[in-house]
Amino acid sequence: MDWKILTRADIVLVASSTIIILVAISIAATLEPQVETSGYKIITVGPVWEEDSWICTSNADFMIFGTLRGVGNSQISINISDKGTQSLYSLVPGELETFSIGGQADDQIIITRTGTVTGFITLQTSSDAKAGCI
Repeated sequence: MDWKILTRADIVLVASSTIIILVAISIAATLEPQVETSGYKIITVGPVWEEDSWICTSNADFMIFGTLRGVGNSQISINISDKGTQSLYSLVPGELETFSIGGQADDQIIITRTGTVTGFITLQTSSDAKAGCI
């Protein structure tokens, strides 16, 4: 029987492949129950903000994703009902910036702008939830 000595490159390739396979299996196992048990509702507002704030809520747990660009001295603040202001961001002029924040059922997440802000806010929740951003 001929034995081949594995090179460092062979070991790295096998280890990398094993890690990729394990991560893929882990992700599939995590996502599978969600795919079978519920769909998603996605609500997007933007790209031009005419109001100074948006109030987003859902009667089910939800996530808010923001992709925003500020002009001049722009800021956004994020406030969660009963928890107060959670974040205050100074937007870098001309830069596209992102954030995400989660809320529990019936929370109100209020996103307030100071200055000129453009971009999108997306609310994601279960498909049967009553949700919106006004």
